[in-house]
Amino acid sequence: MRFEFANWALIKIPGQPSDYTEGMLKSLLTLADVMPTGYHAARVADVKPGDKVVVIGDGAVGQCAVIAAKMRGASQIVLMSRHEDRQKMALESGATAVVAERGEEGIAKVREILGGGADAALECVGTEAAVDQALGVLHNGGRLGFVGVPHYNNRALGSTFAQNITVAGGAASVTTYDKQILLKAVLDGDINPGRVFTSSYKLEDIDQAYKDMDERKTIKSMIVFD
Repeated sequence: MRFEFANWALIKIPGQPSDYTEGMLKSLLTLADVMPTGYHAARVADVKPGDKVVVIGDGAVGQCAVIAAKMRGASQIVLMSRHEDRQKMALESGATAVVAERGEEGIAKVREILGGGADAALECVGTEAAVDQALGVLHNGGRLGFVGVPHYNNRALGSTFAQNITVAGGAASVTTYDKQILLKAVLDGDINPGRVFTSSYKLEDIDQAYKDMDERKTIKSMIVFD
C-alpha cells in the first residue's frame, strides 16, 4: 500500500527502541495521535494558568486533554465520566474532580464544584449531547475547544451568542505540537500519556482490539508487531 502523506504524524525519536522502557514507548506512541489531539483541545480553548477546565469524554483523547490542561496550568480540572477505571486514571493524571451525571443534572454538579461556570470546556466525544454539556458548563465569556470528530450533521451556534462563547476546534497539528512541546515533555518524564494503552494485541487480533475499545473493555488498544 502506498500512502503519500504518511509523514503527517511521524516524529523522529532519539536513539533506538531498545533505549526505552515499555512505559516510555507507550507514551511516545501516543504522540502519533491522542496526546496532540488532547493538547489541541486545550490550546484552542486557550487554557491558561489558574483556569477552571471541564473535560467531556473519558476515552484516550479525553485522558490526554486532562494531561494537557494540567500542563497549561489549570487550577481545577473536572472530568465528566461514568466509568470508574477511567475516572481513576484521570485523577492520577491531574483531574481534581469527577462528575458522572449527565444533562442538566451534570451541568449543575459541575457548576457547584467550580463555584460557577468553567473558563474552558474540552469536548472530546463528537456527539451533539457532548457539545451541549460543554456549552452548558461554561460561564459567560467561556471558551470551547472541540476535537471530537462530529457524529452530528449540523449544530447551530446561535445559542452561544448571548454568552459570548469562543468556539474553536478541529484536527490537531500533530507534528507541530510534538516538536514544540510534547516530545520533550514525554522524554523528560513530565507527562505519562502512555497509560491510555490498557491492552496489547497481536496484529492478527486487531478485530478484537477494536471490539474491546467499542465495548469499553479497554481504553486504547496497542498493536504489537513481532
